Amino acid sequence: MPDEKTCAGVTPIETSRRLREMRVLVVAGTANRQAELGRVIERLGCQVTTADFLHLEGLPPEGEAFHLVVADLERETIPFGGSLAQLDPQKIIALIPEAWPEHGMRDLGVAVGRYVIKPVHPEELLQAVRDRLEVVALQETTARLSAELRARYQIEDLIGVSPGAETRRAFVRTFAHVAHPLFLSGERGVGKQRLAQTVHYSGPWAMTPFILVDTAHVPASTLSGLLFGDAGWAGDEALSLGRGITTLLSAGTVYITEASFIPLPLQYRLAAMIREQQGVGSEALEVPSGLRFIFGSQWAPEQLRRKGLLVEDLYQVIRDAHLAIEPLRARPEDIPYFVDYFVERICQRQQRERRVVTEAALRALARHTWPENVDELQRVLEVAVRRTSPQPIDVIHLPEPIGHPAPRVPQVPFPEEGIDFYEVVEEFERHLIAEALRRTGGNQRRAARLLRLKETTLAAMRKRLRVEFDRP
Repeated sequence: MPDEKTCAGVTPIETSRRLREMRVLVVAGTANRQAELGRVIERLGCQVTTADFLHLEGLPPEGEAFHLVVADLERETIPFGGSLAQLDPQKIIALIPEAWPEHGMRDLGVAVGRYVIKPVHPEELLQAVRDRLEVVALQETTARLSAELRARYQIEDLIGVSPGAETRRAFVRTFAHVAHPLFLSGERGVGKQRLAQTVHYSGPWAMTPFILVDTAHVPASTLSGLLFGDAGWAGDEALSLGRGITTLLSAGTVYITEASFIPLPLQYRLAAMIREQQGVGSEALEVPSGLRFIFGSQWAPEQLRRKGLLVEDLYQVIRDAHLAIEPLRARPEDIPYFVDYFVERICQRQQRERRVVTEAALRALARHTWPENVDELQRVLEVAVRRTSPQPIDVIHLPEPIGHPAPRVPQVPFPEEGIDFYEVVEEFERHLIAEALRRTGGNQRRAARLLRLKETTLAAMRKRLRVEFDRP
């Protein structure tokens, strides 16, 4: 007999586009029952296919065609393994008779993620299907994003041919599969965060969260709450909310951007937790789960300890897994490889034709001191790509001061007895102002533009230095 509850109204309901793209297989013993269940589930807007238990063998292998299977079972239902036996149990909902014997579920021949007791109301069935489809969609999205991140942070993408580049690749190979806390030091922009992400996505933690704790933007007063769930302090004891990263996550990588910003009492707690969780000094560090900490800093651990910014307990925990990343100016041989990598990525992201970079531009890039290292190089190339369409990137396309040679400083005679510094400087200023006025025919506004001064500033300097313009 048809289930009267299930045959109730089948008005369509609002659903997400993702649910409307998902495919559901309804398996029931009769065509009428298949149609009844199918009409209810179609209210979600998803694509519904129906089948009976005798024709499951003709379905695609391993249930690949379906995101969810809804099976309407009766006491006499035969085992329905076959092509569904390899399907994730979380993708199967079984509708079972009330007081169905326990051995009946054991005899199905396939694991089931959720059971719903019949008779089932349409809204109850819809909610069960919607909940399960949303879980499946979330799992698929997580798997897709994780795969994209793993592809983005590969060891091979640690760019360069310098000895330091190979050292970084070896560091990842050594520590990607171990739980030991790591310490990365180097100037701002050298790529510490990217290296931490490469370590994370190159080992068993790849499917777990990568948590970035930017201590430059997290007040010290809230850092303890973020990590340990502390609501505050009562005397010498922390009042715990139990909602910090260390209590919410059973596995993952926590990257702390600047170790020197961690309050010293919190450093002791971190060191104690790491010792307890990981077991410093243990040889059996290869684990597939658990929280792993990676610390970054502009200074080496030894420097932080000498400055009193790193407690001895935490220093002892991380000192054996420290990597110093050299600044970009110390490895100019890597710059052409970074340029190729960034230009290709920037052109893809901006949907522009691939650019080439001239030798003159590469030489100009190699001469620059790069105070912000690789991050600065990427920004410079983004500007250069925008300025070209699609001609090669040349020196003139590079932003100042890279794209312009340093101004030539005139040679000044320097006698043994010395010079009057201020008199020489004033004479040089007079010369520059007079030359600018000569080139502009005495037009003070244009002369100010040539000197990159405000017109009022130039007028004041002319008055102070007594610079006149004699028209020919």
